[in-house]
Amino acid sequence: MKRLGKVLHISKQEEIIIRGDERKYSGSMKEMPKMNSFVLDKSIKRIGKVAGIFGPVDWPFFIIKPNKGFTDSDLQKLVNERVYVQ
Repeated sequence: MKRLGKVLHISKQEEIIIRGDERKYSGSMKEMPKMNSFVLDKSIKRIGKVAGIFGPVDWPFFIIKPNKGFTDSDLQKLVNERVYVQ
């Protein structure tokens, strides 16, 4: 389990936007999480999958498609929390 970054906000399409850790991926693209990788919260609960990556390579943003069953309030609780990739 590796740290992915911090949740910035929830989009209007109910996707989770994450700011990756600064300079973590600048050394090698091999370290970048793959599409459809599972994303976990601090209690090791699966919250969704990586659906997109954008922005600069050395400090990217990630789009996470949340698992079914998450309500708006559940998603809002994730804002400013650190998340991890499996």
